[in-house]
Amino acid sequence: MSYQNIVLDSWQEDILRHEGNILLCTGRQVGKTTIFARKIAKYMLEHPGARIIVVSLTEDQAKLMIVMVLDYLEKTHGRLIKKNQRYTNQTKVTLKNNAQVLARPVGTTGDAVRGFTGDVLVIDEASRMPELVFEAAKPTLLTTGGQIWMCSTPFGKRGYFWESFQNKNKRFRVFHISSEKVIMERPVRGAWTEEKRQKALAHLEAEKRDMTELQYGQEYLGLFMDDLKRFYSDEWIDSVCVLKRPESLPKEDNYLGVDIARMGGDKTTYEGLHIRNPDRHNFRAVQIEHHQEDHKLTTHTEKRIITEFAHRYDKIGIDAGAGSLGVGIYDHLLENPITRKKVVAMNNRQISMDREGKKLQRIMNEDYHDNLRAMGEHGEIFLLNDDEIKASFRSIQIELVKREDRITGIKIYGRDSHIVEGIKRAAWLAKKEKSLNFHIHYM
Repeated sequence: MSYQNIVLDSWQEDILRHEGNILLCTGRQVGKTTIFARKIAKYMLEHPGARIIVVSLTEDQAKLMIVMVLDYLEKTHGRLIKKNQRYTNQTKVTLKNNAQVLARPVGTTGDAVRGFTGDVLVIDEASRMPELVFEAAKPTLLTTGGQIWMCSTPFGKRGYFWESFQNKNKRFRVFHISSEKVIMERPVRGAWTEEKRQKALAHLEAEKRDMTELQYGQEYLGLFMDDLKRFYSDEWIDSVCVLKRPESLPKEDNYLGVDIARMGGDKTTYEGLHIRNPDRHNFRAVQIEHHQEDHKLTTHTEKRIITEFAHRYDKIGIDAGAGSLGVGIYDHLLENPITRKKVVAMNNRQISMDREGKKLQRIMNEDYHDNLRAMGEHGEIFLLNDDEIKASFRSIQIELVKREDRITGIKIYGRDSHIVEGIKRAAWLAKKEKSLNFHIHYM
């Protein structure tokens, strides 16, 4: 089906037509990036010489919007695109009328966008942006009287996105769209068949059973939930993520944490730590490696662990709990003479035990996170100053689990957690290996 024949949802049509500032708050997978890409393309076609600046926390997020804009323009107005756009590192698209869209990964300070001037500022995943980013980005519109287009799922009642959502100063046209509303009301047409609608509704029902009410409310209903809080504060992240990548890697006292992704799912990540001071009374772990990759088979991950990482890491931690992708890889690594004494199964869902071997009312995932946060608070771990790493930490949330108005436990999770998953495993192995009486108490 061509782009010309795609019928948009009514709310998407409203966004496409609207002139002025826009705030789009949604649940997951409703098509917010798609409609913003279409709107960017439309603006470029109608405004010669215009400059649109797209800001995101990480480079991958920034590129995604540009790729979608370019894909749409190539299939609908290909002759109007300046040549060699596929060789711009997916950060810029320019038309023959000199209209341009530019992607900037702004990290935690927004410095990457300072000095730019734009006619439109597009802020992707705005709810997760630190306040410094807005302070740096919004002045790009000062001399043009330009527009702000923001889109995001919620992330707690705080920050500029939440304040703008309330719209007390009537600065924005606010759109609030839930995943349930889109799935139930989107007319059957073209590629969107009744069969796909029923499968989507079944998926939402399964998610509603698997997730807590607060978690489902934020991710699929697009609600700002009061009882969801960040597990790692900005102060923690800023004090821990301070290192430059080392020019060479140490040969011993190294620990690797791996988080394994499915084909087309989250990225597989490899996070390496080195113990700089093995003395448990003066312990310090520093990050020496951070690698991500997507669309790789588990056989590729297994081979990479054996050939690239095993020779320089003392221990390698992977999630090998029941039903996880790591089970098969773990079994194969146990059979390999290079890795069988190094690989460690680290099951997030395993019940935590006390010193006497008695079960506690908590799972190992909580212990892993508690350990990592405590290490940062005590100056025992320092990580790379990398925007992807920081964004992953900012995505981690903690929720109080309640039953019959009684708190029965906690849940720690994150939508972009794969990097933290690798780091927390490496940190646990490093600390446990060097601390004879190591144990985490729940406070």
